[in-house]
Amino acid sequence: MKNITLILTFVSSFAIGQNIKITSDFPGGNILISKMSKDSIVLNPDWHLASREWFHWFFKASNVSGKKVTFKFIQNNVFGKYGPAYSINNVDNWKWYGENRIEDNSFTYKFNEKDTIAYFSVSIPYTEKYFRKFYSQLNNSHLAPIDTLCYSKDNRAIEKILISPTINESKYKVVITTRHHASETSANYVLEGIIESILNESDLEYLRDNIEFLIVPFMDKDGVENGEQGKGRIPRDHNRDYDNISIHRSTNALRTFVPQWGGGKVAIALDIHSPFITGEGHEIIHLVGSDDFINQQNQIKFSKLLEKNSKGEMKSYHTNFLPYGESWNTAKNVTEGSPFSSWGLTLEDISLSTTLEVPYADISGVPFSIDGARVFGKAVAYSIMEYLKSIN
Repeated sequence: MKNITLILTFVSSFAIGQNIKITSDFPGGNILISKMSKDSIVLNPDWHLASREWFHWFFKASNVSGKKVTFKFIQNNVFGKYGPAYSINNVDNWKWYGENRIEDNSFTYKFNEKDTIAYFSVSIPYTEKYFRKFYSQLNNSHLAPIDTLCYSKDNRAIEKILISPTINESKYKVVITTRHHASETSANYVLEGIIESILNESDLEYLRDNIEFLIVPFMDKDGVENGEQGKGRIPRDHNRDYDNISIHRSTNALRTFVPQWGGGKVAIALDIHSPFITGEGHEIIHLVGSDDFINQQNQIKFSKLLEKNSKGEMKSYHTNFLPYGESWNTAKNVTEGSPFSSWGLTLEDISLSTTLEVPYADISGVPFSIDGARVFGKAVAYSIMEYLKSIN
């Protein structure tokens, strides 16, 4: 949410001296302005805190009424298949700009006279504000109290949610995390579906009666709110911070809390991510195979359950499972440090530790949607239940 403001003056026979303003000084905001002309703006993602070029961007345009503006990016790979996500006059009403509408790494938007502000983003955003709104409307939220795992470097509370069995002593425990990489917004909408299903689905009574959940929705809370990439963070990103001494407060707190809380009952450790923005292997929901043979066999089992339980438009297909040793899933990918999924295997009596990848925009030819992600979250919850029942 770096504070960057650009004022661009439009002059026409109908309006003289009216200005369009581009800002990123809000939670999740990220943009750099290169240059401007009367009807176009050249811009780029800000990834100066990362060790590599990455693609998160999110900005607000105000004073846009009646104007036609072209937004051109210098960097490649800053759009998913359906172009930018946008919201006109209502930051919570997100749509995709449309397939095949990006030309020369740019898009043009014609605002009508009633438009006052517009938000544009590489993905459908998700910050603490969205999380709090979800919880305020969640049925039976009293069964999933929000507590604090720790405080971030910028003194933000990093939430933890504990869902405890309503009747029996917990038979198993499950850890679920998202946003180790700050820009990976899709994961939180899936997490909403998981939480809502655990608390309210009548057929998931087994989970409510027997399973305890620890859920951390923002592992890189400062990165999420500050609009940072998170991926490749200097000197170490949050998902490479699980060996030796953790340098981030959230990873250190999680590594301290879970073994004490788990008491040898943690059966599943699930970390939800998003892959690259576009391209082969990146626009499919999939699990990332483990270098531990037994764990990978259990991941295969869980992957098949996800396919079985995927009932909505966003589906997981087991054929998309990425085995260890293929594509980018090799030892070379973890030279900067150990990820959550590897650390999960160190927990006493763990059965399944895995990363689940949910794309930003294109899901096997279907546009990512908030409702679709929540429905897929339900599939994850059912798969967790069936997996745990199978290891009784």
